[in-house]
Amino acid sequence: MARSNKPVNPGAENALDRMKLEIASELGIADRVRSQGWSTMTSADCGRVGGHMVRRMIEQYESGLSGSTAGATSGTLTSQSNING
Repeated sequence: MARSNKPVNPGAENALDRMKLEIASELGIADRVRSQGWSTMTSADCGRVGGHMVRRMIEQYESGLSGSTAGATSGTLTSQSNING
């Protein structure tokens, strides 16, 4: 199966681009990105930005789970027990 670089949610593409530029700014490479574009960036710089993006998305997901873990877990268990009869 071929891999795709398209977001799972196409509406998230703009948010991902904003996050990418925000992280590039934090790493001090945003000026180069704005003036030269992503295609001129080294693979190390792109990898660094991508790694920070993944970490940030995981943190956001986990913080979202922390407030609703009990409800989500009990709902899932209830649904499974209803399915199994």
